[in-house]
Amino acid sequence: MGMPCSVYIVTGTLTDDHTVALDEALPLKPMKVRLVVEPLSSSAQRPYQEVMAGIRVRQQARGHRAPTREEVDTSLRAERESWGE
Repeated sequence: MGMPCSVYIVTGTLTDDHTVALDEALPLKPMKVRLVVEPLSSSAQRPYQEVMAGIRVRQQARGHRAPTREEVDTSLRAERESWGE
């Protein structure tokens, strides 16, 4: 009997006509593997964590300061109070 077969589905980038850089490491030692290549459109969704990290970097670079809890609470209170008018 052969070894149990595990299948890993990961994305990567074709960097030249022979090399694929995977977006995450596989728990495998160097060995011969089979690849099925499916080109993804350039608008493929990036992972949530990656998108949020990019947003935070750009906010920090432009000096963005997130509101404090007290500022948010004050703003919400004022908004809710305006509903009764």
